[in-house]
Amino acid sequence: MSDLKTDEYWVERYLAGDAGAFDHLVESTQNRLFASILRIVGSRDETLDVLQDTYLKVFRNIHRFQRGCSFYTWVYRISVNQAISYRRKKRLPSLSFGWRGDNSGEQDMDPTDPDSAESPLEKLLVEERNVFIERALNALPPAQRAVLVMCDFDGLKYDEIADVLGVPIGTVRSRIHRAREELRKKLEPFLQIDPETGRDLVKPRPVMRTYGIGLGSDELLEES
Repeated sequence: MSDLKTDEYWVERYLAGDAGAFDHLVESTQNRLFASILRIVGSRDETLDVLQDTYLKVFRNIHRFQRGCSFYTWVYRISVNQAISYRRKKRLPSLSFGWRGDNSGEQDMDPTDPDSAESPLEKLLVEERNVFIERALNALPPAQRAVLVMCDFDGLKYDEIADVLGVPIGTVRSRIHRAREELRKKLEPFLQIDPETGRDLVKPRPVMRTYGIGLGSDELLEES
Protein backbone atom coordinates (compact mmCIF):
# COMPACT_ATOMS: atom_id res chain seq x y z
CA MET A 1 0.00 0.00 0.00
CA SER A 2 1.52 3.35 -1.03
CA ASP A 3 2.35 5.87 1.64
CA LEU A 4 0.99 8.93 -0.14
CA LYS A 5 0.86 12.13 1.86
CA THR A 6 -2.04 14.53 1.36
CA ASP A 7 -1.73 18.29 1.03
CA GLU A 8 -3.34 18.60 4.43
CA TYR A 9 -0.61 16.41 5.89
CA TRP A 10 2.07 18.75 4.55
CA VAL A 11 0.17 21.77 5.88
CA GLU A 12 0.34 20.22 9.35
CA ARG A 13 4.05 19.47 8.86
CA TYR A 14 4.73 23.04 7.83
CA LEU A 15 2.78 24.50 10.76
CA ALA A 16 4.75 22.17 13.03
CA GLY A 17 8.01 23.75 11.87
CA ASP A 18 9.02 21.71 8.82
CA ALA A 19 9.91 24.47 6.34
CA GLY A 20 10.47 21.97 3.52
CA ALA A 21 6.85 20.90 3.68
CA PHE A 22 5.84 24.05 1.83
CA ASP A 23 7.78 22.84 -1.23
CA HIS A 24 5.60 19.72 -1.30
CA LEU A 25 2.48 21.89 -1.28
CA VAL A 26 3.76 23.93 -4.22
CA GLU A 27 4.76 20.83 -6.21
CA SER A 28 1.39 19.13 -5.74
CA THR A 29 -0.73 22.13 -6.78
CA GLN A 30 1.23 24.35 -9.16
CA ASN A 31 0.48 22.54 -12.45
CA ARG A 32 -3.29 22.51 -11.92
CA LEU A 33 -3.30 26.12 -10.79
CA PHE A 34 -1.15 27.18 -13.73
CA ALA A 35 -3.68 25.81 -16.24
CA SER A 36 -6.60 27.61 -14.61
CA ILE A 37 -4.78 30.92 -14.18
CA LEU A 38 -3.55 30.85 -17.79
CA ARG A 39 -7.13 30.64 -19.06
CA ILE A 40 -8.01 33.77 -17.10
CA VAL A 41 -4.99 36.02 -17.67
CA GLY A 42 -3.97 34.67 -21.07
CA SER A 43 -0.18 35.04 -20.94
CA ARG A 44 2.32 32.50 -19.62
CA ASP A 45 4.54 35.22 -18.17
CA GLU A 46 1.63 36.90 -16.38
CA THR A 47 0.44 33.47 -15.22
CA LEU A 48 3.79 32.88 -13.54
CA ASP A 49 3.49 36.29 -11.84
CA VAL A 50 0.01 35.46 -10.56
CA LEU A 51 1.17 32.02 -9.41
CA GLN A 52 4.04 33.60 -7.50
CA ASP A 53 1.69 36.12 -5.87
CA THR A 54 -0.68 33.28 -5.01
CA TYR A 55 1.95 31.26 -3.16
CA LEU A 56 3.22 34.38 -1.42
CA LYS A 57 -0.29 34.99 -0.13
CA VAL A 58 -0.61 31.32 0.86
CA PHE A 59 2.73 31.52 2.70
CA ARG A 60 1.60 34.58 4.63
CA ASN A 61 -1.84 33.22 5.49
CA ILE A 62 -1.38 29.47 5.83
CA HIS A 63 -1.95 29.75 9.58
CA ARG A 64 -5.54 30.74 8.70
CA PHE A 65 -6.18 27.56 6.75
CA GLN A 66 -9.10 25.73 8.36
CA ARG A 67 -8.27 22.16 9.29
CA GLY A 68 -10.65 19.63 7.83
CA CYS A 69 -11.00 21.58 4.57
CA SER A 70 -9.35 20.89 1.22
CA PHE A 71 -6.04 22.72 0.84
CA TYR A 72 -6.32 22.71 -2.95
CA THR A 73 -9.78 24.30 -2.83
CA TRP A 74 -8.39 26.98 -0.52
CA VAL A 75 -5.37 27.78 -2.72
CA TYR A 76 -7.50 27.57 -5.87
CA ARG A 77 -9.82 30.22 -4.43
CA ILE A 78 -6.84 32.47 -3.74
CA SER A 79 -5.38 31.96 -7.22
CA VAL A 80 -8.63 32.73 -9.06
CA ASN A 81 -9.14 35.95 -7.13
CA GLN A 82 -5.51 36.92 -7.72
CA ALA A 83 -5.95 36.25 -11.44
CA ILE A 84 -9.14 38.33 -11.66
CA SER A 85 -7.48 41.20 -9.83
CA TYR A 86 -4.34 40.96 -11.98
CA ARG A 87 -6.30 41.00 -15.23
CA ARG A 88 -8.31 44.01 -14.14
CA LYS A 89 -5.14 45.93 -13.33
CA LYS A 90 -3.17 44.90 -16.41
CA ARG A 91 -6.06 44.93 -18.88
CA LEU A 92 -4.35 42.16 -20.81
CA PRO A 93 -5.19 42.44 -24.52
CA SER A 94 -5.16 38.86 -25.70
CA LEU A 95 -5.45 35.19 -24.90
CA SER A 96 -4.63 32.04 -26.80
CA PHE A 97 -6.34 28.89 -25.55
CA GLY A 98 -4.89 26.97 -28.48
CA TRP A 99 -8.29 25.23 -28.15
CA ARG A 100 -6.81 22.66 -25.80
CA GLY A 101 -8.93 20.92 -23.23
CA ASP A 102 -12.55 19.90 -23.43
CA ASN A 103 -15.16 20.66 -20.79
CA SER A 104 -13.36 18.31 -18.42
CA GLY A 105 -9.99 19.96 -19.07
CA GLU A 106 -8.52 17.10 -21.11
CA GLN A 107 -6.47 17.43 -24.31
CA ASP A 108 -7.92 18.92 -27.50
CA MET A 109 -11.18 20.78 -27.31
CA ASP A 110 -11.45 20.59 -31.07
CA PRO A 111 -9.21 17.71 -32.18
CA THR A 112 -8.44 17.03 -35.80
CA ASP A 113 -10.32 14.07 -37.22
CA PRO A 114 -7.88 12.07 -39.35
CA ASP A 115 -10.79 10.70 -41.40
CA SER A 116 -12.18 14.10 -42.24
CA ALA A 117 -11.45 15.51 -45.65
CA GLU A 118 -11.48 19.22 -44.94
CA SER A 119 -10.33 21.37 -47.80
CA PRO A 120 -7.79 24.18 -47.25
CA LEU A 121 -10.68 26.65 -47.44
CA GLU A 122 -12.67 24.76 -44.78
CA LYS A 123 -9.63 24.68 -42.50
CA LEU A 124 -9.16 28.41 -42.99
CA LEU A 125 -12.78 29.03 -42.06
CA VAL A 126 -12.35 26.97 -38.88
CA GLU A 127 -9.24 28.93 -37.95
CA GLU A 128 -11.05 32.21 -38.55
CA ARG A 129 -13.91 31.14 -36.31
CA ASN A 130 -11.50 30.18 -33.54
CA VAL A 131 -9.91 33.62 -33.78
CA PHE A 132 -13.32 35.28 -33.45
CA ILE A 133 -14.14 33.13 -30.42
CA GLU A 134 -10.80 34.02 -28.84
CA ARG A 135 -11.41 37.71 -29.35
CA ALA A 136 -14.91 37.47 -27.92
CA LEU A 137 -13.65 35.69 -24.81
CA ASN A 138 -10.94 38.31 -24.35
CA ALA A 139 -13.55 41.06 -24.52
CA LEU A 140 -15.48 39.68 -21.52
CA PRO A 141 -15.12 41.43 -18.15
CA PRO A 142 -12.69 39.53 -15.88
CA ALA A 143 -15.44 38.38 -13.50
CA GLN A 144 -17.52 36.88 -16.33
CA ARG A 145 -14.49 35.29 -17.93
CA ALA A 146 -13.45 33.72 -14.64
CA VAL A 147 -16.80 32.04 -14.04
CA LEU A 148 -16.71 30.55 -17.55
CA VAL A 149 -13.22 29.18 -16.91
CA MET A 150 -14.29 27.66 -13.61
CA CYS A 151 -17.54 26.25 -15.00
CA ASP A 152 -16.67 25.16 -18.54
CA PHE A 153 -12.98 24.32 -18.22
CA ASP A 154 -12.38 23.40 -14.57
CA GLY A 155 -15.75 21.70 -14.18
CA LEU A 156 -16.82 23.42 -10.97
CA LYS A 157 -20.47 23.41 -9.97
CA TYR A 158 -22.29 26.69 -9.41
CA ASP A 159 -22.20 26.36 -5.62
CA GLU A 160 -18.45 25.67 -5.75
CA ILE A 161 -17.86 28.76 -7.91
CA ALA A 162 -19.95 30.81 -5.48
CA ASP A 163 -17.78 29.56 -2.62
CA VAL A 164 -14.55 30.39 -4.47
CA LEU A 165 -15.65 33.93 -5.30
CA GLY A 166 -17.53 34.57 -2.08
CA VAL A 167 -20.70 35.59 -3.92
CA PRO A 168 -24.28 34.26 -3.91
CA ILE A 169 -25.03 31.38 -6.29
CA GLY A 170 -27.53 33.63 -8.04
CA THR A 171 -24.69 36.00 -8.92
CA VAL A 172 -22.75 33.10 -10.45
CA ARG A 173 -25.75 32.05 -12.56
CA SER A 174 -26.26 35.63 -13.68
CA ARG A 175 -22.61 36.12 -14.66
CA ILE A 176 -22.48 32.89 -16.63
CA HIS A 177 -25.75 33.68 -18.41
CA ARG A 178 -24.62 37.22 -19.28
CA ALA A 179 -21.22 35.99 -20.44
CA ARG A 180 -22.73 33.38 -22.77
CA GLU A 181 -25.26 35.85 -24.13
CA GLU A 182 -22.45 38.36 -24.75
CA LEU A 183 -20.44 35.73 -26.62
CA ARG A 184 -23.43 34.93 -28.81
CA LYS A 185 -23.93 38.61 -29.65
CA LYS A 186 -20.29 39.09 -30.54
CA LEU A 187 -20.01 35.97 -32.65
CA GLU A 188 -23.32 35.74 -34.47
CA PRO A 189 -22.38 38.40 -37.07
CA PHE A 190 -19.56 36.09 -38.18
CA LEU A 191 -21.70 32.94 -38.37
CA GLN A 192 -24.07 31.76 -41.06
CA ILE A 193 -27.33 31.99 -39.12
CA ASP A 194 -30.60 30.63 -40.44
CA PRO A 195 -33.05 33.52 -39.86
CA GLU A 196 -35.97 31.13 -39.28
CA THR A 197 -34.40 28.71 -36.78
CA GLY A 198 -31.61 30.83 -35.32
CA ARG A 199 -29.20 27.94 -35.96
CA ASP A 200 -25.73 28.07 -37.41
CA LEU A 201 -25.93 26.61 -40.93
CA VAL A 202 -22.56 24.95 -40.35
CA LYS A 203 -22.55 22.19 -37.71
CA PRO A 204 -21.42 23.75 -34.38
CA ARG A 205 -17.96 22.65 -33.33
CA PRO A 206 -17.41 21.52 -29.70
CA VAL A 207 -15.93 24.81 -28.48
CA MET A 208 -18.88 26.70 -29.97
CA ARG A 209 -21.47 24.34 -28.46
CA THR A 210 -19.90 24.91 -25.03
CA TYR A 211 -21.09 28.51 -25.19
CA GLY A 212 -24.38 27.88 -26.97
CA ILE A 213 -23.08 29.27 -30.26
CA GLY A 214 -25.01 27.90 -33.19
CA LEU A 215 -27.82 26.64 -30.97
CA GLY A 216 -31.40 27.77 -31.20
CA SER A 217 -32.73 29.97 -28.39
CA ASP A 218 -34.74 27.09 -26.91
CA GLU A 219 -31.65 24.87 -26.76
CA LEU A 220 -29.61 27.62 -25.12
CA LEU A 221 -32.16 27.95 -22.36
CA GLU A 222 -32.19 24.18 -21.86
CA GLU A 223 -28.39 23.94 -21.64
CA SER A 224 -28.01 26.90 -19.31
